[in-house]
Amino acid sequence: MSQATFQPTIHPWNQEVWQQLTLEPERSNHALLFHGNHGLGKKSLATALSHFVLTDNHSQSENLFLAGSHPDLHVIMPEILIETIKSAESKTNAEHALMASYAARYNEPHSGKPRKTITIDQIRKLSGALATHPHISQHRVIIVFAADAMNRNAANALLKSLEEPPSNTLFLIVSDEISTLPKTIRSRCSLVPFKAPEKNLGASWLKQQAVMPEQDCDTFLSIANNHPLQAIELFETDYLTSLKSVLTDVNHLWMRRIDITAAAKKWQDLDASTSLDILQKLGTDLLRLQLTDEPNDLFFVVQKPWVQSSSKKVGRQYLIEFIDELIQAKRMLATTVDPLLVMETVAQKVYKLPS
Repeated sequence: MSQATFQPTIHPWNQEVWQQLTLEPERSNHALLFHGNHGLGKKSLATALSHFVLTDNHSQSENLFLAGSHPDLHVIMPEILIETIKSAESKTNAEHALMASYAARYNEPHSGKPRKTITIDQIRKLSGALATHPHISQHRVIIVFAADAMNRNAANALLKSLEEPPSNTLFLIVSDEISTLPKTIRSRCSLVPFKAPEKNLGASWLKQQAVMPEQDCDTFLSIANNHPLQAIELFETDYLTSLKSVLTDVNHLWMRRIDITAAAKKWQDLDASTSLDILQKLGTDLLRLQLTDEPNDLFFVVQKPWVQSSSKKVGRQYLIEFIDELIQAKRMLATTVDPLLVMETVAQKVYKLPS
């Protein structure tokens, strides 16, 4: 009877990055910072690299890795991400679920809502595990997923480990928003950028996965800015229904058929992050259509006639300011600020968009 083995996922657009990392074993004492937009496979590649470094075709390491109990793999991620992964129904999520099981070791039980940030307690607990030598592998691997969710104290605590790294230790820092990480952490890492695939490659891969009707692939790739994994997430979370709901609310705000508080409450109930994402993409599309009648890329091709007519109603300078304010609102959602207050501020800005 053959034993089960972990099957790493290396997406075709990340093959070159994978080859560079696995052909340079001397990097094993370095800290690598995987950065790029969400939906490009950074988590999968970090998981694959940890498996490559730790198992080396060793059956005991292989079994322990797959069981979520390898003593030389340490994973940190925000508690909210652990809960999100656990609740996901996607069949493509198995390796993420495995990493979440490792990360659960570093969470402290509490009675409140799942924390959105990586806390200093998680990093301190990790630091204690680094005081010993690797147990069964030649190296140990530390993965910090969603590193941009570290609060200041956690980042400072991690920096100490990066400045004086234990021997035979590989740090893999994974971030969707590298600009939010402290410069001191970035300077201690070798940067590994992840980029979107060529459009044809992304579309071909997505169609091969057969997770959505083939005629929907281009629509979701456009919304996801040609990030194939994000396109799958959007399809699985019924993004188009959310899109229609938010755009209807925008239209009603402009026609004064709904008040600001009611719109904000609807967006919070729908999901504040999803609503903000839709509004950010809408703002960008409106600006693109003001700059040129036929832009090469639109997020909401599926709603192009409405977006095109709406772009003529909005003042350009106010629109640019609106897009900047949405970026700030997104950051506020990652804090303890009441999401309804954030969405009320956003709804007020939407209300004033028509010139």
